[in-house]
Amino acid sequence: MSVRNLPAAYQLEASILKEIDRSFAAEHRDYVITKLANTGLPMGAVAPPPRVHAAILWLAKGDLVKFDEILAGACADWRDTLVAAGLANQGWKLVLEKRGIGCSKWPVGPT
Repeated sequence: MSVRNLPAAYQLEASILKEIDRSFAAEHRDYVITKLANTGLPMGAVAPPPRVHAAILWLAKGDLVKFDEILAGACADWRDTLVAAGLANQGWKLVLEKRGIGCSKWPVGPT
């Protein structure tokens, strides 16, 4: 059974899975998918989790050690992660779209 089919805390969006494929070496992708899918973020319904997932991936830049550090930081304060990735402002959807991450079908969150 593939990691992508396991039940998890979050069902990762197709656009996030695509970004993982673009950002990480093949041997690290299952690890990244598992960690993102199974690490709860303390945001409730305030922001869509895929937005924070995208921020984590961008900040990690394909580096597994950075990924773990940034994911841990997002668990402490996901807002700082959004700010660092340039996804904290009103135009975050446009920023994602420009970088090739479709977000139009993501769960509704603040704009």
